[in-house]
Amino acid sequence: MSRSRSILDQRWPSLACWTIVAAVLAVAAIGREPALAIYLASFVYYGLYWYAFSWGVHSFDVFKRDAMLLKAVSVAALAFVYLQAPPDMLSLGTITLGILLNARAAAVLGIDRTYYGHELAGLAAWRVTAFPYSLMSHPMIVGNVMAFGGTLLNPAFRADWWPLATLHVVLNLALLAMERAGPGRRPAIRLAGLLILAVTAAAATVAAGHDIDSRRLSQGTS
Repeated sequence: MSRSRSILDQRWPSLACWTIVAAVLAVAAIGREPALAIYLASFVYYGLYWYAFSWGVHSFDVFKRDAMLLKAVSVAALAFVYLQAPPDMLSLGTITLGILLNARAAAVLGIDRTYYGHELAGLAAWRVTAFPYSLMSHPMIVGNVMAFGGTLLNPAFRADWWPLATLHVVLNLALLAMERAGPGRRPAIRLAGLLILAVTAAAATVAAGHDIDSRRLSQGTS
């Protein structure tokens, strides 16, 4: 029993995240409402980042694994709906530049430091001066904002899914604010993060509901 409790204490943030994803997908499948799954499953990994940064982690390796997998789920959900829109070269070009900037920054920083290795795993502070850190302090956030914001340059995607991409941009800016605040302001980060995630969940639910209602209306009048 004590071993099981110890494992649960160490893994419960991971279990909570994956339970949320599974529940969202199950509800969406039962109700045949993919928009709800796309919106809500897209933002779980931001909650994991916030929790880890605010309270720390028992296992840095488990956190890294979950962060990568949950981000992959999020990106896959966005790509699924984005790729259904007609191609837009300006949008695709902006997304590509954002991805390349993010990838270059992660390669220079290293996988452990990319996932808050200094804050969560006690890695020594390290000043990176190679490109793109020679030009900016937070190139991965900038790359994310470029990539997610670039989707909005596609008129067809923007017309139906602008809340999805906009929430991604807003949450990346929230991550930037969290990183700049640093671990020394964890009490404020905990409160602000909880509020932001609650507003995000509400906005995502409303946006998904609007999409569902719009499709039902169009089906009723066709």
